[in-house]
Amino acid sequence: MARRVFIHVGTAKSGTSFLQDLWWRHRDELCTRGLLLPGVRRDHFAAAAVVKGMSAVVETLADRERDAWRRLVEEARLWSGDVLLTNEHFSDSPPAAARAALDDLASAAEEVHVVVTARDLGRVLPSAWQQRVKMGARQRYRRFLATVRRDEDGQKFWRYQDVPAILERWSTGVPDERAHLVVVPPSGAPREELWLRTASVLGVDVAGLDTEAERPNDSLGLVEAELLRRINERLPRSERSPELTRHVKGTFVPDALAGSEARESFVLPARHHAWVHERSAAVVADLRASAYDVVGDLDDLLPAPPRDGRTPDDATDEELLAAARTVLTRLDKGPGPGSLDEAVGRIGDHLLRTSGGRQRGTSAQ
Repeated sequence: MARRVFIHVGTAKSGTSFLQDLWWRHRDELCTRGLLLPGVRRDHFAAAAVVKGMSAVVETLADRERDAWRRLVEEARLWSGDVLLTNEHFSDSPPAAARAALDDLASAAEEVHVVVTARDLGRVLPSAWQQRVKMGARQRYRRFLATVRRDEDGQKFWRYQDVPAILERWSTGVPDERAHLVVVPPSGAPREELWLRTASVLGVDVAGLDTEAERPNDSLGLVEAELLRRINERLPRSERSPELTRHVKGTFVPDALAGSEARESFVLPARHHAWVHERSAAVVADLRASAYDVVGDLDDLLPAPPRDGRTPDDATDEELLAAARTVLTRLDKGPGPGSLDEAVGRIGDHLLRTSGGRQRGTSAQ
């Protein structure tokens, strides 16, 4: 039986990819230091899908992947040290599913600990919209912010970002001191600070382990993100398969789209700052009144003051056309699914017709 099992359940866009990349890169060394990540990285995603009942995803899994949760729990049971499970999709599991998962883990370890990482909403909102666009969303940035503010149109955002609710859901039967909230440091903090904070919760020595990112940063600037959104509009919904989404995230974005235009980060518009700050202040007050183990400063969950800048809605047709041409050139060297290439071509042709460019009426290619 494991000594302790930690289940890191999110939140989304709170440095989870950074942490998971490091945990999996150093998996063997962490194991020698007493912390086991059971299975492989894909198993943790599959386990989260099974636990929370993502039926559309589970249907696409191989039989072994559908058995991932049971296999991870069993591997934890056979380990005598500490165990870490991690995937942000655990965060919005229904209460009954979370309770059942915690019961399973309690049967495999002497202690069960829950870890939630959280980042201020001012930075999460732009990042979350971009992630949705990578998954195929067509919604404009300004519309996304409006629906999140009013919690309308079946908006899933708060299911992944309501930190007090996630902690409550995932700490049923868990002593407060074993429910850990790790606050993501503010902009400008040392890159490794989040890594060190989570290591302190896990009680693992990470001295000497490299924290440099090995994967390229595929975060998009406002022009690139808006171009991808418009490409999504021209992709037939019937062709938006899980395979295409994986291609977009894993190949098209890093290899063809990223860097197609000078990267310009986009901001949370000033007109949204008041409600974001109000909501964040309520979350901080709620967490201060709790007895959870907090690592970091809760005030870092308050958004930074508004700053000047543009949003994806401000991208001009000329900027989008320039980026589309670069993408098409790159696709010529390594074409992806035909429907995606055609969508890029269609958006290029449309931009030529609407931008008043010298090549009006000719192909973007």
